[in-house]
Amino acid sequence: MVADLAQLPQPAILSTLVLAFVLGLFMGSFLNCLAWRITHGESVLRGRSHCASCGHVLEVRDLVPVLSWLLLGGRCRFCGERISARYPIAELACGVAFASIVVRYGLTIECVEMLAFASILLVLSLTDIDQCIIPNGCIIAAVVVRLGYIALAGWLGLLPEGQSAVDLMLFSAASAAGVGVVLVLLAVVMDRVLGRESIGGGDVKLLAVAAFYFGWQQTILLLIVACVLGIAFGLAFAAGAGSAGEAEGEGGADGEAGATGLPAFPWGPSIAFACWLCMLFGQQVMSWYLGLFL
Repeated sequence: MVADLAQLPQPAILSTLVLAFVLGLFMGSFLNCLAWRITHGESVLRGRSHCASCGHVLEVRDLVPVLSWLLLGGRCRFCGERISARYPIAELACGVAFASIVVRYGLTIECVEMLAFASILLVLSLTDIDQCIIPNGCIIAAVVVRLGYIALAGWLGLLPEGQSAVDLMLFSAASAAGVGVVLVLLAVVMDRVLGRESIGGGDVKLLAVAAFYFGWQQTILLLIVACVLGIAFGLAFAAGAGSAGEAEGEGGADGEAGATGLPAFPWGPSIAFACWLCMLFGQQVMSWYLGLFL
């Protein structure tokens, strides 16, 4: 397998990236559907795609990522109800994520691992946005993917020289356990100080999984980035909700509210976005940082 795309002829590089982006678009469409079914209690294995409003079974021309939404004007072809822009946005995000991961890891089994992890991150981000839940199934799937990669890489002799699959599994498990314990203790203290839940259980599990993938050192960097993104997304969401509430004469929005009276924005998408950044730049940033002390 090609570890560096630069080894390929330029036309092959372009074709590979286009293929990765298109694959990401279609995967994003599938993951959108998967997340919706999880949050609405529908089977993820049976049944055809249908309109969320009228229930009409969708045809092939209604399921082309991004393009169908644009041609239909963002509305269902059968009942005319508006289709959320989240669908094409998530599809485009998945396409960009897939292409960027291929650029970073080349055509390797580590690339396959990160593509699978990115797909899981998109699903749990959508479910967290919809119903503030991070399904345990997503956490388990992420752990299985990581274990599968370590076992396969060890069997094929693709791990760094001097490192065995057992060593990597033990380090990953220790990182995940350490980060998880620290976050649980931090959550207990913050809950008592604030008088409310500070860090959700799903967020703690997701950060522990991040440590399982990237190690505890990179997870510290990831946590900082996730906090900054969470604040930024939360402020933007609160500003948008506040504007909508004022326009409707309500002075706010309905639903679960934070201290400001505005809906709380879930942290899962921020953690997922930070994981994607860590996939692309985490190792380089850590090498640069540690180089400052050498």
